[in-house]
Amino acid sequence: MWRRVIVVFAKEVVDNIRDRRSLLLALVYPLMGPVLLGVMIALVTGMVLAYPRGHVRLWVQGGEFAPELMAFLEDEGATIRTAPDDPEAHVRRGRLKHVVVIPETFRSEFAAQRPATVKLFVNSSRLSGLVAVNQTIDLLEAYSREVGGRRLAERGVDPQVAQPVTIENVSVTRGTHLGDLFLLMVPPFIIFTVFMGGVYLAIDTTSGERERGSLEPLLINPIERTGLMLGKFMAALLFTAVAVIVQLIAFKIIFYFAGGAGSTFDRNLGPGAMLGIFMVALPLMMLAVAVQVIIATVTRSFKEAQTYLGLLPLVPAIPGMALVFAPVQEQTWMMTLPAFSQTLVFGTFMRGEVPGLGPTLVSMSATALVALLLVALAAWLYEREQLIFGG
Repeated sequence: MWRRVIVVFAKEVVDNIRDRRSLLLALVYPLMGPVLLGVMIALVTGMVLAYPRGHVRLWVQGGEFAPELMAFLEDEGATIRTAPDDPEAHVRRGRLKHVVVIPETFRSEFAAQRPATVKLFVNSSRLSGLVAVNQTIDLLEAYSREVGGRRLAERGVDPQVAQPVTIENVSVTRGTHLGDLFLLMVPPFIIFTVFMGGVYLAIDTTSGERERGSLEPLLINPIERTGLMLGKFMAALLFTAVAVIVQLIAFKIIFYFAGGAGSTFDRNLGPGAMLGIFMVALPLMMLAVAVQVIIATVTRSFKEAQTYLGLLPLVPAIPGMALVFAPVQEQTWMMTLPAFSQTLVFGTFMRGEVPGLGPTLVSMSATALVALLLVALAAWLYEREQLIFGG
């Protein structure tokens, strides 16, 4: 039987290599995620580098009321610009990223050594504005600390008395929080590709052949229906594996050019991580293809199968997108959940860490077991006479 399975497998592979839609899903579609993420990294990196400390451009209204503050900001390398009237409207419309407003009462309050208020208008919906405003706040806080320390020294008080706790910020990660956020977007893209790489082949070899009228003549050939299903299954699995490999290579290339050689992006997705991600994803590929074959078998038309399988990738990919913004602590029972456990393991690789052998084996074994059960279900569906008509 296996010889005939290989014949069916080779036939389906050759037929779908000639089909542009199959090649599009296997070779071109996986590139969309890496390209999109690379553009996002380049844009955000450009915004951050455009506002290095010491080169902050400040739009100020009422600077004449705080000459000492203006002198301090210029000494720190900031470029002062006079803000137009109605700064709130200009910031809201995106004409200015942020505006510092100094009220007329600032001079009197400052002279009386009372807390002087400074307003800062910022549009938090714009990333470039947030980057610039954080640097502005750092400068204003530095000025506040300097003046406060000077006032205490004038009264014979050690400025350190007003700072009972010193905070030392120690990062336990290799990259920045923003970099980790981008890296954790990789697992959902991979999961999405796993469920999309061979979807067209799975539909076309069952629902498509049924509509073209070529499925019934195919069934009268001297091959077991289980073998026929396995040949189609293996062909779809191959296209899925190729799609995942293409996407991993694309991520590696994009990270190299977007972050630079030796960056967190380039370093965390090394050859070892790529191989580990592929091996962990292999049982999930089997599960995805088995689900695709089942749906293509029970649906009555190509369009109906396409509708269901078009929505299928969203189900396993959504938890991965949620983990980007709300990470969870890995637990053993989570590793028994197909797709979710792979997302956790992929995230570990992308953080530059090595996942535990035990949890990884649990994830792969549980997913492989579910995949084998689904393959058995697909084989049973192929044995039914309703295969010819669908349903």
